[in-house]
Amino acid sequence: MSYKEKSLLASLGATLLVFGWYFYQVFSNQMFNIGHEFTFNDIFKPIILFVVLEIIIQSFLAGKNKEDERDALIELTSYRNSYWVLSVGVWFLLIQLLYVGSGGWYDILENSSTAFISHLLLLFVVLAEVTNFITQLYHYRKGI
Repeated sequence: MSYKEKSLLASLGATLLVFGWYFYQVFSNQMFNIGHEFTFNDIFKPIILFVVLEIIIQSFLAGKNKEDERDALIELTSYRNSYWVLSVGVWFLLIQLLYVGSGGWYDILENSSTAFISHLLLLFVVLAEVTNFITQLYHYRKGI
């Protein structure tokens, strides 16, 4: 395994671990109305934890890495895929916000708080990042 693949696997693992735990807590409390309203500070705790984990992991994996045209092409492809995931998520939220209160079957945000909507937006950002990591890993293994 190359340095780049190890780095991507570590970043993917840290992302899934930190944000998986966070979103499990957020959506289980929101879905079942346990009563804890998540605040602005609750969003920054996993982000800070993720940054600290990334610093630690990348310092252990630090190595000299020469990038070539293949690396640049893989990164461009993965960023394009993550852009599409994020765009679909943002458009989904925008359409949902436009139809709040219209009473259709597509109105899933009717009784949602603004904190819940911000958590959904953060979820789409994390899904885009996971898509980026997985696409890069796939292309490093299978080629482009």
